[in-house]
Amino acid sequence: MKIVIVGCGAGGGTAAQFARKTDRKAKIVIYDKEGYGQYSKCALPLVIAGKDWKEIIEFPPSWFEKNGIEYRHEEVYKIDLEGRVIEGGKEEDFDKVVVATGAQPSCPFEAKGALFLRCLDDAIEIRQRIKKGGQAIIVGAGLIGLEVAEALAKCKMKVKVLEYMPYILPNMLDEDVANYLLKKLPIDVELGCKVEKIEDGKVIANEEYKADLAIVAVGNKAITPFGKAIEVDEKCMFARDAFAVGDCTIIRDFFGRKIQVGLGSIAVRQGMVAGINSAGGHEIILPSLLPKTTKIFGIEVASVGLLSNEIDGISSKYIGKDLPHYMNGNDILVKVIADKKGIIVGCQAIGNGASKIIDRIALAIYNRMHVSILAKMENSYAPAVAPVFDAVNIACQMLNKKIKKGRN
Repeated sequence: MKIVIVGCGAGGGTAAQFARKTDRKAKIVIYDKEGYGQYSKCALPLVIAGKDWKEIIEFPPSWFEKNGIEYRHEEVYKIDLEGRVIEGGKEEDFDKVVVATGAQPSCPFEAKGALFLRCLDDAIEIRQRIKKGGQAIIVGAGLIGLEVAEALAKCKMKVKVLEYMPYILPNMLDEDVANYLLKKLPIDVELGCKVEKIEDGKVIANEEYKADLAIVAVGNKAITPFGKAIEVDEKCMFARDAFAVGDCTIIRDFFGRKIQVGLGSIAVRQGMVAGINSAGGHEIILPSLLPKTTKIFGIEVASVGLLSNEIDGISSKYIGKDLPHYMNGNDILVKVIADKKGIIVGCQAIGNGASKIIDRIALAIYNRMHVSILAKMENSYAPAVAPVFDAVNIACQMLNKKIKKGRN
């Protein structure tokens, strides 16, 4: 059997590894147009901040070759599913194919001279263009935009972020939670700002801004040999003997919505499933809850599930400390969202341990847990580590009271 994998990102590289683990004798060929092997795209802002790019390479080309996976530094332009042939530097036949071609930055306006962050070469170029004391304009206050803002600030650049929406991280946080976070960030963010054009070191929006470095981070669009994103099932399959993984795919999430993948955590799990199945195994992926997390200027931020504007539900928010009052703990915010029946459907957290709070809520959502259970659940306790009732308990207790009273 011959398995061809097109793309060597988190999805493609992982697919190659799990295909090899499943079938030790199959011929496996992986195509990588970048030539670096598999690396963490989530680590690209670290490269901008000064980390050696070689340190983020997880599996170099030599690793694939040592593990019996033929590595080709070539781009694939066409995939003929019926003829079972791909076209890159030359034609290559296959029995099974895994498409992992990823995405490219999208931009709704002319951006002459602006930079984007999608691949390692982009991060290296941005790093080379950094001007200490210079002015950086970042368009977009999503995860990438804010992480890049922090990286540039560490490099002593003056940073200004322009965001079209009325609050930051609009795909991750509710407006009230986002505003709480924004007050803690040491950068200049202009909200409700529509950028019209970038040209010759100028960013034209509500007003004209001069920029020594302009970076656009307003989203991505899938790139595939088929000209559009690929919708896959729970086996990561989209046609007979054809699989697809990562940012080039569309999946159904836990709530039944069709979404385009944009998280490395999903891509890796898809890669595992597609790799196993392409080599003759039988594996499925759990429907995603879209858990997200980051750390911006030392502040941990995380979310999972639905936002308040995505459901006619009920929510409660706790803002306080993560330790008993006499321990001088750190600030923490937890917002829990439930449907009208009290079943937990989402959560957002800011503060130390936010990602672990979200993991806990994710398990509750998967099990369709009622908010009253988490309100009553016993936690581990020690004054120096955690209070008797932590932020999740308290937020759920508040929410449970609302549900009992039948009001939002």
